Amino acid sequence: MINTIRAIAFVIASTLALLAPAVGYAQGSAMDRITKDKTLRVGWSVWNPYVYRDPQTNKLVGISYDLVEELGKSMGAKVEWVEDSWATLPAGVQARKFDMTLLMAITPPRAEAVDFSVPVTQHGLSLIAPQGKVAKTKGWEEWDRPDLKIAVTLGANSDMFVTEKFKKAQIVRLKTVPENVLALMSGRVDAHASTIDALKSIQKEHPDLAIVPGSFGGSEVAFGLPKGDKALAREVNKFVDEAKRSGHIKQLLDKYGLDASFAAQ
Repeated sequence: MINTIRAIAFVIASTLALLAPAVGYAQGSAMDRITKDKTLRVGWSVWNPYVYRDPQTNKLVGISYDLVEELGKSMGAKVEWVEDSWATLPAGVQARKFDMTLLMAITPPRAEAVDFSVPVTQHGLSLIAPQGKVAKTKGWEEWDRPDLKIAVTLGANSDMFVTEKFKKAQIVRLKTVPENVLALMSGRVDAHASTIDALKSIQKEHPDLAIVPGSFGGSEVAFGLPKGDKALAREVNKFVDEAKRSGHIKQLLDKYGLDASFAAQ
C-alpha cells in the first residue's frame, strides 16, 4: 500500500512539473531570480508550530517563519509567502510556483520530487484525543480498531505513516490541520494523527485533549528545495548550519514550546 502511495505522489509531482512554463527552467538556479528580483518565494501550509496564523493578529508566526524571514534578510530579499496544500507543496517547487518550502518532514516520496536542506529539527508521530479516552489506553497500537476513526491531513508526513501502520482503524483524510482539529472536537473522529511537536501545540489550545503515549514513526525535518539547485542549497545550508552552531535553532524551539530533543543533530 505504501509503495502505491509513493508511486502516485511521484506521478502527480512529475506531471505537474512537465506542465510548468519552460521559461522557469531557463532561469537556472532560483538564486538567479532571487538576486535579481530581491524576493524569496516560500510555499507553506499550516503546520503548528512551524508556520501558522497567530489567532490574535492573524499574522504568520512559527519556527519556519522566523528562520525563513532571517534567511531572506541574509540574501537581501523580501520573503513572499505562497499558501499551498501539503499534498502539492513538492509539485509547487518543481513548477517554480515558489523557490522553496517551509520546513517539512523528509520522506521518500518527497525526496523523489525535491531536494532537502540539511535537517533542522526531528520528530516522532502520535495521536491526540480526549483525555478520558487516552487514559484508558497504553499506546497507539490500541487505537488501531475498526470502530475508531483517525483523522490525518491529506498529503502530510503523518498521512504516509498512518496508512502504513493503521490497518484496521478508519482513516479520515482532511485537507487542513484546522479541519482535523474541528473534526476531533466535534466528535466526528476519535483521534487526530500528526507529529508530536504539532500535537503539543494543539494540546496547549485544547487542554482537555491528551497525546497518546509512544510513537508510530518519525522523520527529520528540512526545507524543500528544487532538484539539483546547488546554488540555492549552498545558501540555505550555510544559513542552517550557522543557526545550529549559534544555538538559534534551540532558542526557537524554546520560544515555540518545544525542547532540545526536537533539534536535528
